[in-house]
Amino acid sequence: MKTMPIDQSQALEILASEPRPKFKDREGREAAIDRGTGAQLHEVDVMFAFNGRAEVITVKVPEPGLGKGLKVGMPVVFTGLVALAWENEINGKDRHGISLRADAITVKTAA
Repeated sequence: MKTMPIDQSQALEILASEPRPKFKDREGREAAIDRGTGAQLHEVDVMFAFNGRAEVITVKVPEPGLGKGLKVGMPVVFTGLVALAWENEINGKDRHGISLRADAITVKTAA
């Protein structure tokens, strides 16, 4: 799987949701596990503003990478933020897209 690092140096990232566990199935019975660490994955929504535009993005982060004191509305920063291209077949239809993953998310401290 190819990954592309994301440069956050000129972006403003504001936490838009509390981290929540990610599951493989819609019923929430099987936890999604990070292939690299073996830890349960969590999803977090972040308002990502760059170059005069803003979007809410969802990023997957392994549980050990969830920083302390994360609260909605706080500025945050990701460590190891990458975009991953994916594709699969569901019910005979080819699907593809981009997912975002980071090693960690922490509250941004003043420089």
